[in-house]
Amino acid sequence: MMSMLPAKSKNTSLSPRRCVLRLIAVVTLATTLLLIRATDPVVAGAWLPFHTSCGAVTGLPCIFCGMTRALHFLLKGDFARALYFNWLAFPLIAAVICFGVLLTIEIALQRTLLNLRPVAPITSRRLGIVLLMVAALWTLQAYLAVSQHKHELLNPGGPLYALFVK
Repeated sequence: MMSMLPAKSKNTSLSPRRCVLRLIAVVTLATTLLLIRATDPVVAGAWLPFHTSCGAVTGLPCIFCGMTRALHFLLKGDFARALYFNWLAFPLIAAVICFGVLLTIEIALQRTLLNLRPVAPITSRRLGIVLLMVAALWTLQAYLAVSQHKHELLNPGGPLYALFVK
C-alpha cells in the first residue's frame, strides 16, 4: 500500500536528479499513450508468430486481455469499443493521467507533493485479500467475455474454455 498523503518532511524540495527522473517519467507516459493511440494493436500484433494473450493458452481471457485494444480505442475517443474490449482501461487511463499531471505539477513547483513510500508491510492477510480481488476480477472478465460472445478474447481450444463454456 502506498501513502497518498502529502509529504511531511521538512525538506520537500526536489533535487535536480529527482526532477529529471520525474521529467523522464512524464515524457515516457506521454510517448507511450501517443504510440498506443497511433498504432492499431490488431495490425501491430499480426506479425507476431504467437498469440499474445493468456486467453490463447487457457481459453478464457485474463484480467488484462483486450487492454491494449481498449486503450487504443479509448485514446481515439471510441468509448463503446474501449468498453467492449476491457472496461478496466477507463480507470487505468484515469490513473495514468492523474499520475502524469501530479508529476508535472511537482516539476513545476520544484517540490514533492506526494510521498509514495510503502506505509504498511505485506502480510499474509493483505496478500490473501489482493489475491481474492484479482480472482474476482478475473471471474468477472471471463464472465463478460463468455456472456457477450467476445470471440476475439476467447480460445475454444483452451482447457478452461472447454471446462466452463461447453
